[in-house]
Amino acid sequence: MLKNYFKTAIRNLLRNRYFSIINIVGLAIGLTAVILIFLYVKFQLSFNDFHNDEDKLFRVSVKASHNGELEDDSFIFTPPIGPAMKNDLPEVKSYTRYRNPRPEYFIYDNNPIKVENVIYADSTFLTMFSFPLINGNPQNCLTNPNSMVLSASLSEKIFGDRNPVGKSIKNNKGELFQVTAVVKDPPPNSDIQFNAIISFETLYSDPGNYLGWNGGNQYITYVELQSALQKKEVESKLPDFMWKYINKDLAAINVSYLPYLQPMNEIHLHFNPDSQKNLNNIYIFSTVALFLLLIACVNFINLSTSRAKRRSMEIGIRKVLGAEKKSIIGQFLTESLIITLVSTVIALFLVETFFPVFKKLVEYRVDFAAFLDFNFFAGLAIIIFVTGVLAGFYPAFVLSSYQPVKAMLRQSSFERTKIFSRNLLVIFQFVISIGLIIITLLINSQMDFIKNKSLGFNKNNVVMLPLNNPDLQKKIETIKQELQKIPGVKSATASSDVPYNGLTSNGYFPEGINTPMMISVVDVDQDFIKTFGLKIVKGRNFIEGSEADKSSYIINESLAKQLGWDDPVGKTITRNGKHTVVGVVKDFHYASLHEKVQPLIITNSPWGDRFSVLSASLSTPDIFNTVNNIKEVWEKFSPSQPFEFRFLDDEIGQVYRGEQKFRELFLYFSILSIIVALMGLFGLTTHTVEQRRKEIAIRKVHGATIKNITTLITSQFVKWVLAANVIASPIAYFFIKNWLEDFAYQAEISWSVFNEKVRNRRSD
Repeated sequence: MLKNYFKTAIRNLLRNRYFSIINIVGLAIGLTAVILIFLYVKFQLSFNDFHNDEDKLFRVSVKASHNGELEDDSFIFTPPIGPAMKNDLPEVKSYTRYRNPRPEYFIYDNNPIKVENVIYADSTFLTMFSFPLINGNPQNCLTNPNSMVLSASLSEKIFGDRNPVGKSIKNNKGELFQVTAVVKDPPPNSDIQFNAIISFETLYSDPGNYLGWNGGNQYITYVELQSALQKKEVESKLPDFMWKYINKDLAAINVSYLPYLQPMNEIHLHFNPDSQKNLNNIYIFSTVALFLLLIACVNFINLSTSRAKRRSMEIGIRKVLGAEKKSIIGQFLTESLIITLVSTVIALFLVETFFPVFKKLVEYRVDFAAFLDFNFFAGLAIIIFVTGVLAGFYPAFVLSSYQPVKAMLRQSSFERTKIFSRNLLVIFQFVISIGLIIITLLINSQMDFIKNKSLGFNKNNVVMLPLNNPDLQKKIETIKQELQKIPGVKSATASSDVPYNGLTSNGYFPEGINTPMMISVVDVDQDFIKTFGLKIVKGRNFIEGSEADKSSYIINESLAKQLGWDDPVGKTITRNGKHTVVGVVKDFHYASLHEKVQPLIITNSPWGDRFSVLSASLSTPDIFNTVNNIKEVWEKFSPSQPFEFRFLDDEIGQVYRGEQKFRELFLYFSILSIIVALMGLFGLTTHTVEQRRKEIAIRKVHGATIKNITTLITSQFVKWVLAANVIASPIAYFFIKNWLEDFAYQAEISWSVFNEKVRNRRSD
């Protein structure tokens, strides 16, 4: 019986090649999207699953409250919490800490090397986490100060094929580090990424590192419990634990901290800064891929039912000869599964072909072959079966329900129902396709809004140079003078950071306020406001060489407004002494447009008397030669540090990289959906023309033009596409309104956007 199903199915597919090709290609495109999204979801769900005893590993995050209200929730905290938990809580088997990854500069054989993602970690780091070593001993390689573990790729870059263990490497501060081990590169599905690990003990040699309970918040702590089931038990003890170590001292100012444990296997999709975005992408892309597959299945259903009459004689004869309904259903499901199987083979070829593009869009660091495991093929088998049944069930049900006599006479009581159902399915197809197109247009309007919105400062042709060398930081005024002699360099400034993606915050006591306020801060020199084109609205700028201004502040309008200061000049703000406000700058967007402008303090006194970045504003079309001239000046003052630069507008663009990738994926999905839907519509139109050949011939004999006939044939489909547009518009509107909630500043959505015209509303 099964053999007969296959023979009959293949015979019918070959006999109707044209419609078979439409079904196969449509399903192949839909399955390609589903497989790619399946790989995306599989990758997202695999994060951190390679660690041994993963269920016992937890990251410590801390909620900060002020006056009983939650102000912050961060896994970046001060370093003593790990050792204290190990000492006080018997459930804690071990702990490890590491400092936030950052770039550092090293020198080997007189060659300067920039290393991204350098961390300082405890000796337990490589025993708690499952990052396998190539050379060295995980038990002691991070025990001693100035010990250093290299990733395999960094080791190869510096030492080639040689074993680096025992060799020394120097940083740009002149400190010497001994290589004690080589570790395999962290896998791409690890939330912890590094290129080099330096022992945590090294930090204690620098008194400038705040390593106490009131130290700098730049450390991440993990604990390993004796049992995974002890999480709640540990968390119940943490209020008393924190009271003992820090909350008792902070009670006078109504500040408190409460730690909790984040399971290792949930961190990526639930507790990271971009977790919600990753989750949303999983839901959205999975839904869109499913819709794309449904569009392809609708093509199959429509074309199958529309051509039912051509097979009615076959069905009638089968029933007269005693065929049961279930055997006819089996026949049509077999045809559907064969088409799905062929489509899947083509889809796998398409996936492999287009995977590099998809890989770039979702920023994978893995190839397609890495996903080819048992779970992939099991999932693929489920997709094939579900798709085959989904596409073939309705046609099989309709065709198998024909009564023998009516089937042989090519009559069917299902005819009207069939046409009505087909029209509904056409509407469904185009609701999805048009909805995706509208959403893509709306996303484009928001991205254009972001690109064109004034940020309140000069972002164009600003070159940023990192100041990572202490000797370089001491010569900053001389370097600035040299840079400003270069034709095309309008102005230069040094600062602790560049305002475009948020700034660090500290606690301050403004005049008249008895409890600390967390306020963003940036340390700058007197040329910062000029270089970035900021506007002083009250008071003045810092005066060059003024010792009094070293302790003065400039604030932004938002801080003045929040404090209720109509005339802020002369007011004081306390932090390590009183600081007089000498000026107010007009609000500017020092963070992304996801956030409203927050209060800001600008100081003239950098921490440690050293700035971190040098920015130069250029006023020349000859950017290339100007940057080369800047490089010459740089190398004269810092021959041991490689010259590197970034343009501010490029960095601002990187802030919205996730949204840009989201837009591109949506664009591709929209194109694919409309292609598949139009293929189905083309197939239905062709079938209609074929069915009405005699009518068309008679109309032409009576003088009908090609335009008249085209209008006659297409009008029945055009009205359903227009109906789909009416349905899709509010759905797309609702979706995009929710997506835009992530932005504090938004492009206006009005009904004119559906005519591809978007008006931006005032955002200030």
